[in-house]
Amino acid sequence: MSAAPVPNVTPGGAATCSECSRAAFFQARVEWPPGCEHNREHTGRRANACASHLVEVIQLLRTWARGSHPAGGWLTVLAIDPYALPRLAALGIPEPGFAFYTAPVTQPPVASQLSR
Repeated sequence: MSAAPVPNVTPGGAATCSECSRAAFFQARVEWPPGCEHNREHTGRRANACASHLVEVIQLLRTWARGSHPAGGWLTVLAIDPYALPRLAALGIPEPGFAFYTAPVTQPPVASQLSR
């Protein structure tokens, strides 16, 4: 298995936020279950985020998934070590963090359901 490229890596070797230059301690990704037609590489999109931009990155990925893909996708957020991520990817370790949040991306937010 080849190592996946790590987006936004500083010269010092730390993974940085997709929105700024701070170290990214989170990774959000959109995934589809095995057997789904959109599960070509299992992960549709992923983005690293610092704590300040985590909600923004989640909203952007959720919007992308809802607008361009059918039902069945999941949003997963992982806590990552931004300094170890490039080394783990080089070793071919596929899951570089601890997943602490998973939710379907096709479901509207609770607030929009209440307003109806």
